[in-house]
Amino acid sequence: MCGLAGIHRLQGDPDATSDVLAMLACLTRRGPDDQGLERADRTTLGHRRLAIQDLTAAGHQPMRSPDGRYLVVFNGEIYNVDEVIAELGLTAADLRSRSDTEVLLRAWARWGIASLDRFAGQWAFAMHDTTTGTLWLARDRFGEKPLYVHADASRIAFASSLESLTRVPGVPRTLDPQAVAEYLAVRWVLAPRTILRDVEKVPPGMVWEYRADGRRHEHRWYDPRFVPDARLAQAPEAELSEAFDVAFRRACRRCRIGDVPSALLLSDGIDSHAIRHALEQDGPALPTLTFEPERRTPALAERLAALDHVFGALTEPIGDGASLATWTLIHEARPHATVFLCGHGGDEILGGYRLSQDGARLRLFHALAHLPGLPTAGALRRWRREGESLATLRHRLRTTPSRETPATLRFLVDRALPADLWRGLVADGPAATFDPLARIDALYAECAPDATALDRIQEVLLRTFLSANILSFADSVAMDQAAELRMPFLDRDLVAFALTVPAARRVGVIPGRTNTKLVLRRWAEGRLPDAVRHRHKRGFRSLNVSELLADGGATVRRRLLGSPALQRTVPGLAAWLDTLAPGDAGPFGGTLWAMLVLQSWCDRLGVA
Repeated sequence: MCGLAGIHRLQGDPDATSDVLAMLACLTRRGPDDQGLERADRTTLGHRRLAIQDLTAAGHQPMRSPDGRYLVVFNGEIYNVDEVIAELGLTAADLRSRSDTEVLLRAWARWGIASLDRFAGQWAFAMHDTTTGTLWLARDRFGEKPLYVHADASRIAFASSLESLTRVPGVPRTLDPQAVAEYLAVRWVLAPRTILRDVEKVPPGMVWEYRADGRRHEHRWYDPRFVPDARLAQAPEAELSEAFDVAFRRACRRCRIGDVPSALLLSDGIDSHAIRHALEQDGPALPTLTFEPERRTPALAERLAALDHVFGALTEPIGDGASLATWTLIHEARPHATVFLCGHGGDEILGGYRLSQDGARLRLFHALAHLPGLPTAGALRRWRREGESLATLRHRLRTTPSRETPATLRFLVDRALPADLWRGLVADGPAATFDPLARIDALYAECAPDATALDRIQEVLLRTFLSANILSFADSVAMDQAAELRMPFLDRDLVAFALTVPAARRVGVIPGRTNTKLVLRRWAEGRLPDAVRHRHKRGFRSLNVSELLADGGATVRRRLLGSPALQRTVPGLAAWLDTLAPGDAGPFGGTLWAMLVLQSWCDRLGVA
C-alpha cells in the first residue's frame, strides 16, 4: 500500500518535479518507508511506499519494465502474484525482485489492459509508455484504492488523495455545487464526480487512457452483473456450501501474502468470524483484534480535535460516522500489525444488511399500489420524487413489473435525504435545479431487463454504498496510519461465484435478520457457533452527533456556520439548524454528521 502522484504535461515546461514533490509531501502517511520520483520526457511520476512485499530496495518505485519502455507507480497488492508469474511462464530467477509491481509491469507488457482480469487484489496505478507517450490510469474492480485526476489543456495531474492533488497550482480548491447537493442527499459522491470543481476520480473497474495528444479514452474492464446459474437453483445445500468453501478459503489464503505482520479485525458478526475459521483451516491462525470502546468521556474540545484529524485526513469527504469508529479501531490495532483483514464487502456481495425486510417492503408497496385508496400513503410519501403526487407514484408502481420496484422508488440501502430537505439546504444556489438521484436512475437503467429486484438492488449497492462510501473511508483511515486493509469477500473468484448464485439462494423472502447472506449462513452450519450465526451484529461505536450536540450544540453550530465553503454552497444551513431540537438532530443526525465531515475536511484543505 502506498501513495502515488504524477503530472503528464501536454504543453509548456515538461519538468514538473517541484509540483510532484509537493504532492508527495501530502502522502507521507500513506507511504512512510520510501519516496521515489522519476521523469520520462513530459511525464513525471512520484511514489510514497509502505513496504509490504519485498521490503528491500528492489521494490522501490517508480519502477521500469526490463526493457525500459514502461514506467509505473503502483498502489495496492496483487494477491495472486504467484499465479500470474506462472501464467507469464516466468520463474523467480527471471525476476529482479519479489515485488508485485514488477509482475504488473511484465503482465502489462504482455497483455496490456487485458492483464487486469488476471489479477486478484486491490490497486490504483499510473502506467506510462515512454515509446508512444501514452498514460494509463487504472483502478481495481470495486475501487478499494483511490485515484483522483485534474486535467486541462496543459497537463493531466493525478494523485491518491484530493489533498495531494490540490497542491498543484491551478487545481481548484472550491466545492462543486452539484456534487455538494449529491453529498447532502446521500452523504457520498459517485465517480467520476468528486466534491471539488473540475476534479474527477477514476471509476472502479475502469482504465482511463490518455494518448499523446491528451485525449481520453475510457475502458471499462470490469462490470459486476448477477447472472444466476440455473443449476445452482436446484443444487443441494451441501454442494452450494462446498463451492462457496473452495472460493472463500482461497480468498482468505490470498490475503495472507506479505512480509510484514498481519492480523484480523474481529467484530461480533458472522463475516469476520467466517474469515477467522477459514484462515485456521489453511495455516497458522492470525492474531485477532477486537475493538473495545473507550470508557472515559473525553472533553468536548478533545472530541472535536479528534474529528478534525480523522475527517481532515479523508481522501475525500464521506458522511458516515463509521469512519471515526474504524479509525479508532485501526489506531488501537496498529502497534500489533501492519496488514489487517476485515469483513467489508460481505453484505454487498452476499446480500446482507436489511435486504430481506426491505425486499418484503418493496413487494408490499407494489402489491398495494393496485388497491383502491391510499393504504400505503404514509409509507410511500418519502419515496416520491420532487413535486410528484402520491397518485403519480402509485401509477408508476402499478405500471412497472415488481422486479423494477427498486428503480421506481430509487431504493438505496442507506436512504437518501428527502428532496424537500436537501433542496432547502441548497436553497436558490447553483445546484437549485440539480437532481442528485438522477445518477441512481441511470444505474438502475443499466440492469438487465430480466434481473430480479434483488439483483438490481445489489448491483446498485456495489456501485454506490460499497465503492463510494465504505471502501473510500476504509482506505483513508487505514492509510492515515500507514496500515493496509484487506477484504477477502471482494476476492475476484469469490465474487465471480457469488454473482452466479440465484437470488432466492442469497436472500429469503421472509423478513428477518438471519434470512440474509444465506450462502454464508448455510456454510457456517457446523463451522461457527450458533450464537455467531444468528445474533444481530453490533457496529463499532465511537461517537454520535447527539452526544456532540448535548455537550456543545452552540459550538457545533458556530463551526458549521463559520465555514466559508458551507456558506457558499449550503445557503439554507442556518435555517435548517434552527429546525433541530436542542441537543438532538433526530432522524437527520446522519446529515448533520455529513456536514461536520465536510466542514472539517474543507477547513483543513483550505477549500472555500
